[in-house]
Amino acid sequence: MRDIQNDFSKMVEVEIPRLRRYARSLTRNAQTADDLVQDCLVRALSKQHLWFGGTDLRAWLFTIMHNQYVNSVRRSVRHGSEVEVSDTGPH
Repeated sequence: MRDIQNDFSKMVEVEIPRLRRYARSLTRNAQTADDLVQDCLVRALSKQHLWFGGTDLRAWLFTIMHNQYVNSVRRSVRHGSEVEVSDTGPH
């Protein structure tokens, strides 16, 4: 079991540069992209049992990332944008 987890972790690690590029293309912001990659990796590791060996790991990871991004956009639309009170006063 431990070897399977190590193999999975190594395969995921190889995909991190591609995940970072995809995240930057989605978010257009380096810090937000890094957060998105981290969220994707955490989710992938916690849901590792749902990935079937022999299938395309990159596609699976990109799907997780895309869904995480869509959910965050929907959440921000639902909650609206936050504005500091000091930003709303007369200048």
